[in-house]
Amino acid sequence: MKKQKYAVLRLLIASGEMETACRALKRLGFQPQPDTETPVSAYRGIEKQNGVESPYAHALSHLRFVLDTAKQTLPESDIEASLPENWREKTEELYKTCRSLQNAKTQLQEQVDACLQGQKKLELFGDLSVDLQDIAECAFIRVRFGHMPKESYDRLRTLYAENPYVEFFPSFSEGGEIYGMYFAPRNMADKIDAIFASLLFESLAIPSLSGSTAEVGTEFARSMDILKTELSDVEQQQGRFFEKERETACSLYAALAGAESLFALKSYALYCKGAYILTGLLPEERMQDLHAALENSKRVYVIQKGCVKQRFATA
Repeated sequence: MKKQKYAVLRLLIASGEMETACRALKRLGFQPQPDTETPVSAYRGIEKQNGVESPYAHALSHLRFVLDTAKQTLPESDIEASLPENWREKTEELYKTCRSLQNAKTQLQEQVDACLQGQKKLELFGDLSVDLQDIAECAFIRVRFGHMPKESYDRLRTLYAENPYVEFFPSFSEGGEIYGMYFAPRNMADKIDAIFASLLFESLAIPSLSGSTAEVGTEFARSMDILKTELSDVEQQQGRFFEKERETACSLYAALAGAESLFALKSYALYCKGAYILTGLLPEERMQDLHAALENSKRVYVIQKGCVKQRFATA
């Protein structure tokens, strides 16, 4: 890649001209550099903006959340856009509404997922007419529900075929795993649990519900219908919100990103007594454009201090 020729610039910019000058510099590809020539001690009361947190970072983060949630591509920054006076309040309003709706959607989705898991676990029981609570609280026998790899199930049938206390009752298979249950007398439970652990058996917590599998299944289905209706309502509210506020959120984000970009440029400047000192590199072929852009700015002074050739990485 051919090296580009850059003019080395030093600018003295009056405070009131800083916005205009920075916009022109950004448009023309100016690359700021730390000022190594002006010792801080040379200026009484000098202030360095480096390290100061951007006033726009928090709002941009909140708007990114809104636009990401809406699956909206982030707009490009617009350094020419003017921020509305109420940009902080409007950003917070958009964020809080979006966050509230998204939280409600997430909570409902988690409940739907839990209900689906509960329905799945019911398949482990098959068609049992006994109360599930009674199984969990059985005084003499421990019941374990879960799954193991098919290879482990085959080994169990071979190794423990003659052991009446080591028996697994399969319900269904899925993805190479056999789901089902085993029983163990309480006085032998630890030993039998160890055998099944060696066979890579993973236990599953059973739903803490009372009733037969058919009764619990009906309850799950009813809960699922209610949750899906509520989830659909929230998704529709989200859709209406994004349709109404999408344009506002996009234009506000572009303006804030532009303001953030200008702030980052200003952070390289030294400030003293109402004026800024800014140093950096500008593609040499853009020098005339810079002078033209600043011809009406009477309190901006541009000093060119030679040229350099380099491949410059844009920030």
